[in-house]
Amino acid sequence: MATAGQASDGQTAGSRRDPVLQALADQVVADPNPNPGAFLLARLGSDDRFGAAGVADRSAGTPMAPDLKFRTGSVTKTFTATVVLQLVAEHRLRLDDTVQSLLPDQVRADNALSGAPITVRQLLNHTSGLYDYIEGLLPHFRRLDQYWPRDQLISIGLAQPRYFPAPGTRFRYSNTNYLLLDLIVERITDRDLRTNLERRIFAPLGLRDTSYPLTQTAIDGAHVHGYADISPLLPNAPDATRFDVTAFSPSEAGASGALVSTAADIARFYRALLQGRLLPPDMLRRMLTETVPTTGSAPPAVAYGLGVYVYATSCGRAYGHGGSAPGYLTYALNSRDGRGQLVAHTNWNSFAAGIDEAFWAAFQQGYCGRPGPIPSAPDSKD
Repeated sequence: MATAGQASDGQTAGSRRDPVLQALADQVVADPNPNPGAFLLARLGSDDRFGAAGVADRSAGTPMAPDLKFRTGSVTKTFTATVVLQLVAEHRLRLDDTVQSLLPDQVRADNALSGAPITVRQLLNHTSGLYDYIEGLLPHFRRLDQYWPRDQLISIGLAQPRYFPAPGTRFRYSNTNYLLLDLIVERITDRDLRTNLERRIFAPLGLRDTSYPLTQTAIDGAHVHGYADISPLLPNAPDATRFDVTAFSPSEAGASGALVSTAADIARFYRALLQGRLLPPDMLRRMLTETVPTTGSAPPAVAYGLGVYVYATSCGRAYGHGGSAPGYLTYALNSRDGRGQLVAHTNWNSFAAGIDEAFWAAFQQGYCGRPGPIPSAPDSKD
């Protein structure tokens, strides 16, 4: 039975299946690609179109649909960054405040914070140089649903030397940055990040299908199952190349990637953000324009702002984020004015694989081809 806001076939009410987007979704799941399912949801103003192919659950044969919940991965970072910038706008925090002054108890003579000072800005834009704790998880892995305390993850990130000694000199993506931002938000507000997200973003925007679980490994309600090649972790597992990792603990990602959401909620968030409903105009401008060139990123990302990627597409500059979680891969692209949007998702993501080329190609073509090309306000000053 359809619930409020949904159509009977699992799509968002008011949306319609688009032949171009459908062909792109079909392309992503076609053999020999390993993706069990995929969808693309495109919006231009009130025009809402989608394409979906394959399955959301291999065991049950549930068709993929854009209204299902899924793990968003690093799309979470834009949500976390928005909370941080709200605190800056409220004069409770400054972008030039140092981590060492905000979190003095995290500094030890034998860890990475003992070097040159790192600012909040450098955490937000990944120029801190701090080691990415994700790269050091494997020796600590015991089972898919194990709980990862934030302090343990931060310690893994700070125990290794920095990628480069001078903060602010170049871009190097590191999830450790956003765990430290999580801790800073908690210290300043005396509330955990979940409470801040719920009060500052989820509730005001009516994101009823969005949550920030840490201890809960199950996803409530109708959702996409995630699949991954877990042979590096559990080499003797049956069907190891498409193993159901839906119950992988979100505590492994925390503020860098633990969010569960839907395509519609992600689109609503980015539209509200870009249209000035979450940040004052000057703070939003800084989020999008105080950028650094990116290296080692999925093309065509050309820069990273304060929690937002800047993408160069064939139809102009776009803003958003990619998200990779075990078993899930998501991209969100948005025009500067927030009117044109694409959220694309597939439910296969290897622990060791690089960019899914078929999915990335469909993602770009879907953004610029339907229902567009997407118009946007001039961005030559960005």
